Amino acid sequence: MNIPMVNVVEFSQMVSILDRAASPAVVNRALAAADLDRRAIEQRTGYLPYRLEAVVLEHVARAMGDDHLGARLSGQFDYAAYTAYARYVLGARNLGDGLRRGRRAFPLISPGSALVLQKAGEHLLIGRQTGLHAVIGRRHLEDAALFIIIHVVRHFLGGGWRPSWIEIPGREADRRAFLENAIGTPVQMGRAMPAVAVGVRSLSAPNPTPLKAKNALVFRELPVLMGVSPPRTFEDVVREMLFAQLVSRDLSEDVIANRLAMGTRTLQRLLKDEGTTFREVKARFVEDRASALLAGTDLTIEAISRHLGYIEPNSFRRAFKGRFGLSPSEFRASGRGRV
Repeated sequence: MNIPMVNVVEFSQMVSILDRAASPAVVNRALAAADLDRRAIEQRTGYLPYRLEAVVLEHVARAMGDDHLGARLSGQFDYAAYTAYARYVLGARNLGDGLRRGRRAFPLISPGSALVLQKAGEHLLIGRQTGLHAVIGRRHLEDAALFIIIHVVRHFLGGGWRPSWIEIPGREADRRAFLENAIGTPVQMGRAMPAVAVGVRSLSAPNPTPLKAKNALVFRELPVLMGVSPPRTFEDVVREMLFAQLVSRDLSEDVIANRLAMGTRTLQRLLKDEGTTFREVKARFVEDRASALLAGTDLTIEAISRHLGYIEPNSFRRAFKGRFGLSPSEFRASGRGRV
């Protein structure tokens, strides 16, 4: 089962933009509607389900009475927030190479979605397949994607460039009118994905600000530089959600399933298909997190046990010793796990 995820870097910037456009109080209510805690976004790296970003946007849009919030605020999005990914794309020798780079590295930004390059006569359609279906707030993300794609193309073609046309899913007349006015180009509705049309001849346009050799990046360096490892299995997805839930200390199976918009039995079946169970995944996650905190921080054992959802520190001590053969204090004193 392919679950669209989004890099927390993007989610965090979206929250910051919404704080300024509405207010932190409004955004906090929207986060609560998505069963999210602000700390789960602001104090970590990794990924969250993409649909949660759509839900937050929709709740803020309703509070503000703005049907076009995603498109309206996308101009405030700082593409450089994607760090190494942005430098990799914008450092390409020409537009065509930049788009190919963006497509190849896109799983680092949004695993489960795709940057699509599709030939359309003398044009290339640059689109984003969100992987979201019938998700509340989806149109805000779709419309915002158009402006972000246009931003990238303008890096190579100049700030005055406009698409030959754009495409959007859905058939809302007000949405079409808003986008035509905002972008200044025709809008085709009822399409498979939000997409921007650029002339094929423009793909060879050279980069006006190429990176110097010492700053050049190659694809294999990006995950380390960005500090992420995209989920490749369903267990990876569950581990991402367990990490996000650490702030509330509720790592229960039902809660994780709810965050992933599925029933508990579906979660169990998907993990069973990979030869594991939620209990085993959670145990491995807690063990990995505990050993990392013991080796890499000065947090007390009591603080670590609370962080991992243990009510009694002694329960944590027994569980840890059963897994590693050492008590937490002995493990820390041994220097195991340090790099």
